Amino acid sequence: MNKLIVRQACITFAGLCLCTLLVFSMWILCSPQTMASACERTGNYSFAVTCADLRYKYTKNSDDLSRCLDDSILCGKDKLVVKYGEKLIADKNFGAVCEKKTAKTNVDYKSFACGNIAYSQYRRGDFSSAVKSAGISGTEAGFIKLTVAVSEKGTAKEKSYLKDVLTELNYEKLANIL
Repeated sequence: MNKLIVRQACITFAGLCLCTLLVFSMWILCSPQTMASACERTGNYSFAVTCADLRYKYTKNSDDLSRCLDDSILCGKDKLVVKYGEKLIADKNFGAVCEKKTAKTNVDYKSFACGNIAYSQYRRGDFSSAVKSAGISGTEAGFIKLTVAVSEKGTAKEKSYLKDVLTELNYEKLANIL
């Protein structure tokens, strides 16, 4: 009798787990943006990137791509920041996305995005791309994270090159850090 009860309880539990997994999977596939929002609210940005990426694959919308970048920055994975950041910079609607997000948040989104992309590229060992990405921002703010990172861990050659770039752009305060 006890074996029968335990067996039925295990079968019931397995069925509930299977149903939960099925509902969760369908939720991700049918509405990845709501799953991404739920993950963002709980601070699970790594999984939010996955859901936002699925949404981007469905829509090919630049706003969804910027969401992938934002979640990548928040989860702190340089590989993902570079992947989505380079795609966003290359996107024909990059300027429009930056204008819309800047208007919404009152923060220069182009500088924010380019600065974080540059920082991640530098941390992954691609100094020349990092300098180029920071320059795309067109502002001094795009160079801040890169300059701090290079001043802390950069080689003498990297420091000298970045200082020359910053001096040429008249960003003297940042150049003095190096």
